[in-house]
Amino acid sequence: MRLAPFLTDHPCRALTKVPSSRTAAAFAIVALLAGATCSIALAQSPQPAAGPAASGLMKPLGGERYQIGKIIVDRKAKRFTLPARVHVIDKPLEYLLTTTGGMKEYESLLEADVSGTEFNLACILLGLERDGSLEPYFQFSNKPVKGPRVEIEILKTTADGKVVIKSAEALFDSGAKEVEQVAWVYVGSQKHWQDDRFAADVTGTLIGFVHDPNTIIESVMGLGIGAYGSVNGNSQLLPPVGTEVELTISVPASTGNNK
Repeated sequence: MRLAPFLTDHPCRALTKVPSSRTAAAFAIVALLAGATCSIALAQSPQPAAGPAASGLMKPLGGERYQIGKIIVDRKAKRFTLPARVHVIDKPLEYLLTTTGGMKEYESLLEADVSGTEFNLACILLGLERDGSLEPYFQFSNKPVKGPRVEIEILKTTADGKVVIKSAEALFDSGAKEVEQVAWVYVGSQKHWQDDRFAADVTGTLIGFVHDPNTIIESVMGLGIGAYGSVNGNSQLLPPVGTEVELTISVPASTGNNK
């Protein structure tokens, strides 16, 4: 179902363990919440092999708001925002968001100038933790993915200053009702299969829906699995490729794990 206009390689390995960046991120958060301007370079965090490098700079903005690179985190409101661009509309999609220059950007609806480490740290600041009962899974697995729920919205400001908000799933065009019922969960990515680097930094995969264990946020049931090319960007809703939008990740008030 189409909605009203939006105005205007190695095979993935199974998810195995919590990425080593979590420890460094935790120390950074402690420093932030103590009121210090944190310029910690996240020295213990893995360095990205694709996409923009992690800035390593987190600074408090007041009122429980913090900046991580281009990401603005509002801990009180339980959400963070980041600028992104429409990247692919009329080709097969497997990801909602990847880093600019990431390995899978050719299959991503949106791209953003952030690293996996920055994006994951923003999630951690919202209190998101990977579900300890999450079992190893492979890309294209049909088994539901577990994790704390998040909501994803896309904001676009029109020429007359009006802000148009759409849920992420509304921007997909598949012809399947499952598109209207996508539930998103935090899974936190993993260690890269080759070394100790954070996989989301290496691959640039931030939000996906084909159960790629390298992503940080995934869809619970998956979307378009076993039917490559069935999911595209909704051209009736989306502005042209290259248009800047704002992506908002929030934790619902009644958040809970998908069990």
